[in-house]
Amino acid sequence: MSQSHIILVRHGEASAGWSVHPDPGLSELGLEQAKNAGKSLMDQISCYQLLSSPKKRAIETMEIMNIESKYTFQLDSRFIEIPSDNVDADKKQDWLVKIFTTAVEELPEAVKEWRNNLINWLKGAEGNFIVTTHFMVINALVSYITNNHAISYFHPDYASRTEIFIKNGELNRLILGDDKKTEINL
Repeated sequence: MSQSHIILVRHGEASAGWSVHPDPGLSELGLEQAKNAGKSLMDQISCYQLLSSPKKRAIETMEIMNIESKYTFQLDSRFIEIPSDNVDADKKQDWLVKIFTTAVEELPEAVKEWRNNLINWLKGAEGNFIVTTHFMVINALVSYITNNHAISYFHPDYASRTEIFIKNGELNRLILGDDKKTEINL
């Protein structure tokens, strides 16, 4: 019998939008959000494998949550935000809105590959994990495990935690992070 508990923590608010800066760190509010997220995870962090997207705002969120840097964490590129390098900065917002409701089978190939890498990680995940990541990563995973037809499922707030419980390869329980209609910084 295998069990996994996966906590997906959306990074804190970024200091700049992703169409303005390719890899912004956290804003002052984002730093505070990460600190508060860390307080709520303090009792669990020592018993979990820690993973982070390689983006600065996710790394900073993990570093702040990991009080006094007691535990090591690994960067994992599978948890990076949705691939959009080939999209013009001034068109990213419209592109993301469209992607959010596009049927999975109609997604661009780069997005399908990114999503499949996440799903393959989830299928092979054994043990307990805390992952600092991005809005669309969380949506891609939750959308998959709930059999949603589109990549979107909900609007996880900054520094919220979404929890996935898997037992013997099957979803056992899902706790969604705070659902806010936050705007994605573009």
